[in-house]
Formats: sequence, structure tokens, C-alpha cells
Amino acid sequence: MEQQNKEKRKLKMNRMQWTIAAGVLILAVVLVYALVKNNKVASSYEVVTSMSRGDDTSVYYCMMRKGMVKYSKDGVAMTNKSGTVLWNQTYEMASPTMTSAGDYVAVGDIGANTIYIFNEYGQLGRVSTDVPIQEIQISEQGVVAAVLSDTSSNYINLYDKQGNSLGSIKASLENTGYPLAIALSPDASKLAVSYLIVKSGSMQSRIVSYDFSDVEGDHLRDTQELEGLYPKAAFLDSRKVVLFGEKGFVLYQADSKKIETQENFESEINSVFCTNQKLGFIFKNEDDNGKYRMEIYNKAGKKSSTYYFDLDYSGMTADDDEVILYNDEEMLIYQMGGRVRFRGTFNTAVTGVMPSWEDGLYWLIDDQSLREIRIR
Repeated sequence: MEQQNKEKRKLKMNRMQWTIAAGVLILAVVLVYALVKNNKVASSYEVVTSMSRGDDTSVYYCMMRKGMVKYSKDGVAMTNKSGTVLWNQTYEMASPTMTSAGDYVAVGDIGANTIYIFNEYGQLGRVSTDVPIQEIQISEQGVVAAVLSDTSSNYINLYDKQGNSLGSIKASLENTGYPLAIALSPDASKLAVSYLIVKSGSMQSRIVSYDFSDVEGDHLRDTQELEGLYPKAAFLDSRKVVLFGEKGFVLYQADSKKIETQENFESEINSVFCTNQKLGFIFKNEDDNGKYRMEIYNKAGKKSSTYYFDLDYSGMTADDDEVILYNDEEMLIYQMGGRVRFRGTFNTAVTGVMPSWEDGLYWLIDDQSLREIRIR
């Protein structure tokens, strides 16, 4: 009897060992497959959806969370993910520009006096300005900031999503400087402005922070002067601002006087981009690693990665996950972790590329059509 029990225990142990070994083998196969898949560089694609543009090449497109917006000199329209038109608005603009954040879109006529404000349900408000529009931005709350400029003075006006005035800041070259760039926080409570000033015969920047969380007062919170010009600004979150300059960048908190990071590059900057979490800079490279060098920084201002590539790109788009570089014949996609996700050519000349709503899907825009593709 005892011998039989020993044999049973031995058999049970062998079965357990085989089960564990099989499990380890399966896990190893899965891990190897995932590793190979994750390191594979896609070079081709299949067309998932194709639709005729039915418009001219002066129409521009923008992806939103719930659909696609297209705008031109004649009007703006939004379609859902299935291609059904949700709304459209006609107008006449000589130089339309669009800004979007969250579920809101604003379209303004640069050099003229009209701004339209929309969400996914259609038009919410309209603004008519007394002074020509130079730049517009919209927040995730639907608040619009507009830089207005004429020969004598400049204004930065705020409007709610219905188009009602929320306030105005007057600027002049003699007092504040000339507004080069504005950045509106996601909740529209803070505004950062980069002004051009002339000091001791040289052009510099005056960075001014405004706080609109309190309706009383002049809203001015901080003023700092920096050498060089900073013609691009953005909020990375509710407090942190990045300023892009001719030679580098500055990170600071909009509600304090402290500059967290100031980085100056030796190489000339070719292109810049920013997402909620990343800052990107592309330089012409001077060694044998590639024609261009792309450096990625986190929102603390620390460099996280460097990539080299040879693609002579004409367009670029980026989010927190990847960077898309393209020209009319080729596309290169880098994941923020450093892996090349796609390197390939188009079968027709392309004028634009946008990521679609699903991972691995992208929209290709050409003169005749829009095609949603899946890379493989």
C-alpha cells in the first residue's frame, strides 16, 4: 500500500512539473511573439476607408475626439466617425484659421473681424471684433482668446463660448510690447503672453502671466524679461507653460515667478512640437548618424531620447504616444519610447497625414480623397 502511495505521489508530482513546464513554455512563446511584434517596423498599409474629397485643395482637416472637422474660405463642417455630417456652417473668409481643444472649435478670419465657436452639436457663438484678428486660441472650456491688432495698438480679448466678452488687455509697443504668442490654460483661468520689446537697441521678450480666476483687478500676475524672441507658447497642464524660442525653450509655472528650466541649443532649430507630456525639437544633424536629429524632452525639461533620420519631411504631427513625419511620398512614425513604428512609401502623392481614432489607423489626405489606412 505504501509503495502504491509513493507511486501516486510521484505521478502527481510529474504531472505538476509537466504542467509548470508547459505553462512556462507558453509564456515564453507569448513573450517572444510580443517582443518580435513590438519591434517589427511596419512598411506597408491597407486602405480601410476611402472617400472622395469633393472639395478643393484649400480645405483643411482636423481630428476631434468625436469626429473630423474640415474648414475652408467658404465654411466649416463636422462629420462623425462614420462620415455622417453632424453640422455645417457657411461663411466667407479671406484667411481662415482654426483652433481646437477638447470638444470645442473656433474658426477666425485673420486680418478681418469674425470668429465662430462650435462644439460637436454645432455653432455656439459668434464674435464680431472692432479690430482685425491676428491670432486665436480656444480652451477646453470653450473660452476664446483673440489677439487683435491695428496700426496704433493691440488687444488680447477673451470671449465665452457664446461669444460674449469676458475682458480685454490693451498692449502697445511703448508699454507692454508687441504680442508674439499667447497660451490659454485648459480651464481658461490663466493666460501667458510673449511680447516683443526693444531694449538697448536689441529685440527681446517680455513674458507676462495673467490670472482670470478672480473677476476683480487687472489680472496681471507676473512679468519677466528674456533675451531673444519666443514666438510660440503653450500650456502643458493647468499651470506649466512652455515658451519656444529661436535658440531653445523655457518652462515656468504661470502662477509663480520661478523659471524651472531654460535650455539653449547650439544647433539651429528646424522644427518644434509639444504634447501634454513631451517637447520635441528637430535639428539638421552634422554627423553621420542621419540628416536630422530629433530630441524629445519631458515636461520637467529633461531630455528623454534622441532619434536620427534622413527623411526630408514637409509635415509633422505628434501626440503623447508617437511622432509622424512625412512628405508627399514617404512617412516615418516614431513611438515616444524610441521604436520606429513605420517606415514606408505612399502609392499616391499625399498632402497631409492625421492619426485616426483607433491605434494603428491613420488618415492620408491627397488632392482627390481621404483614405483611412491600417499600417502592417
